Amino acid sequence: YVGEICPRKLRGFGNSTSAFFWTLGKAIGQISGQRELLGSWSLWPMLMASCGLPALVQLVTLPFFPESPPYLLMHKGDQEGCKKAIRQLWGEGHHQAEIDDIMKEKATMKNTKILSVLELMREPAFRWQLYMIVILTATIQLCGINAV
Repeated sequence: YVGEICPRKLRGFGNSTSAFFWTLGKAIGQISGQRELLGSWSLWPMLMASCGLPALVQLVTLPFFPESPPYLLMHKGDQEGCKKAIRQLWGEGHHQAEIDDIMKEKATMKNTKILSVLELMREPAFRWQLYMIVILTATIQLCGINAV
């Protein structure tokens, strides 16, 4: 959601910021799970319940956020809803250039064939990239980065 609602020039920043907070959450979870903090048998329920607080905050606040402008324009075809969401997210101003970018992206997506997982695995042009992703994803679990 963060990556989609950011203006194009800030999209990379928005995506990397959310990845930073995911990593920060994992680190806080691992630190608070130490025996000296909340990792004892008596405090284990409190540690498990601590996951509920961010989920509750998200459950309460998400209904007040607008839908993603690219989703509204590209998938629902709602240009007025897209403009309203952009004004709500980015403030008043001239945002026609962003809407035009979304329309160009929609035109590009219309000409792009979406592959199924099996078609992707059978496509020779993507084979090495797929191998690299699978190898990196499998080995990251074995490298000890979670322990760090």
